[in-house]
Amino acid sequence: MPVPLLRDMDSVIIKGIGGYSTRAEFIIDAIQERILELTVEGIDDAGPPTGLGDIHTVATESTDSAAALQALRDSSSPLTMTALTPPAGGLGITAREDLSRPEGSVLFGLHNRDYPSLWALNRLAALAGEEPILVEDYFQAVLEEAWACGQRLLKIEKHTGHKCTALFPTNPDKRQSAESRFRLFAIGGYRSGARNTVNTNGPLFEWRAAGLYGAVAEPRIGITAAGWQLLAAVNGLSVEEPHPPSLAAAFLAYLAEHAPADKRGFIEILKAIGPDGAMRQNVLDHARAQWPEWNDNEISTNAAAYIARAREWGLVEPKQSKSHYHLTPPGLDHLMEDEQ
Repeated sequence: MPVPLLRDMDSVIIKGIGGYSTRAEFIIDAIQERILELTVEGIDDAGPPTGLGDIHTVATESTDSAAALQALRDSSSPLTMTALTPPAGGLGITAREDLSRPEGSVLFGLHNRDYPSLWALNRLAALAGEEPILVEDYFQAVLEEAWACGQRLLKIEKHTGHKCTALFPTNPDKRQSAESRFRLFAIGGYRSGARNTVNTNGPLFEWRAAGLYGAVAEPRIGITAAGWQLLAAVNGLSVEEPHPPSLAAAFLAYLAEHAPADKRGFIEILKAIGPDGAMRQNVLDHARAQWPEWNDNEISTNAAAYIARAREWGLVEPKQSKSHYHLTPPGLDHLMEDEQ
């Protein structure tokens, strides 16, 4: 392994980021996640870099991105530029019209941030706020915008040192893999089901925020009434972490009403850590007891993702202390509320 890479890994371990105490733990977890990424249905390795003539390259200094970079230089808080500003409202697909049938389960571990999904929902509001559009047209449009957003976020990272590109596609040399990852884990997927329904998975469908409408063979996608409620609840949310406690409370309240399985994922992680903190193995053991159907790879990946999301929402401290995760005061409040 390259020496600089080993040094970066050691730095992460020493700082207690992610709960790793040895190189072996770190490397095994990385390999397991990569295997899951490559073998989960719908994800293919992009292979060697495609010839430039065969891909749509994202200009790093387009007029839009150059203007954004100048704005970063002129702004004291460039992260505020990423704040979501949804429309006031629009057409909502009703439960009776909705063809989608979500799994009703916790979100798969490669979904490890919620901002990209809420960003994608915000873009759906702009694209389909007046009427549902063909689902593949939405995916094509939102993926192109995600590439542009990823480039802007890269500039913000360089300007601020704040890591904020999680899930967004940023590597054109791995275009197919990057787009598949964003599409499946930031938005969701669908396939024809029985009795004129469509089986769905992924955050926007599990949250009941997006619905499918029309013909099963060629469905259209739009925002549900609940989806408009969610956008209003997180209005002003930016990529900056942790998100404000008021927005975290609104998001978790929404999950409790519309996606209880996903809310349970958060709560079980808070329970695993508890008021006194917990080591990584304690968290994994708790997850194994709660979801015995998961294999070791799924336990590791899913638990890590919910910890990352809990940190995103300010429920878990961003760094470990003496190899222990610890809840923040808002995290303790949510844990106590659930136990009452």
